[in-house]
Amino acid sequence: SEQMAAGILKEVDDLVFIRRYAKIHTVMEASSLGIRKRTAKMNSFDWGPELVISTEDSTLAYGKKVLTPHHLTGLIKLSRDLVRRSMGGAVAEVQYEMARDSSEKMEDGYLLGNGAQKPLGVFVASNDGISTGRDVNTGSATAILADGLLDCKYKLKASYRDTARWLFHRDAIKMIAKLKSNDSQYIWQPGLQAGQPDRLLNLPVDESEKVPNTFTNGLYVGLLANWRFYEIADALDMEMQVVDQLYAASNQIGYIGRLKTDGLPTLEEAFARVKCST
Repeated sequence: SEQMAAGILKEVDDLVFIRRYAKIHTVMEASSLGIRKRTAKMNSFDWGPELVISTEDSTLAYGKKVLTPHHLTGLIKLSRDLVRRSMGGAVAEVQYEMARDSSEKMEDGYLLGNGAQKPLGVFVASNDGISTGRDVNTGSATAILADGLLDCKYKLKASYRDTARWLFHRDAIKMIAKLKSNDSQYIWQPGLQAGQPDRLLNLPVDESEKVPNTFTNGLYVGLLANWRFYEIADALDMEMQVVDQLYAASNQIGYIGRLKTDGLPTLEEAFARVKCST
């Protein structure tokens, strides 16, 4: 069961694209993880002669954000006869389904979670994560326009843009791909070179079915993110319990998967959200 649990967790990391780029902490003993957050920058350096007395800084300040891993669990029951006849194939299917289901729930939490017994998602406006001050209008109440994409890119400072990535639903990517110039030429021309992923305004593009895709005034439809500043705390590696007695009356074996995780954006200026609005 330990080998199976390790396989599930590896598949989860492969499936949840955010976990490939985010900063992941492992919390072994404490119930939560405090993350230092700079709330105000130092602002006292100034030019002057050699013998001038340095001005003492009074603005630098730090606060703290707390990650408290929450339980994520699931159960699958299999017929004993099926497990015996499949020669391990049924158990492998359990491993795949647990990885798929748990990864979808994690991605949903990292994108849309409200922070209550689950992660705080990047598409939820919150002073504890990304506030509305990081929203960028698309230029239309019902669509994404080129000017809105440019505004979003340059909402991020250069130091965050170097490794930033776009994130859209496939419906939004299709809409952007159909943008045309006045002479009816497509504006965005994704690369067709083998092995080269699409880039939008010279930044890579990720796609997720979990991203909001209702193109209505005031709703989020995309994101530009430097995922280094989305932090995840795992307090418990994926555990697998094989329960072979509890369901004996129905001739079944239970497989229970369990892990603990949390996540939130820790520096909002590393993110810019795309919102339908003029």
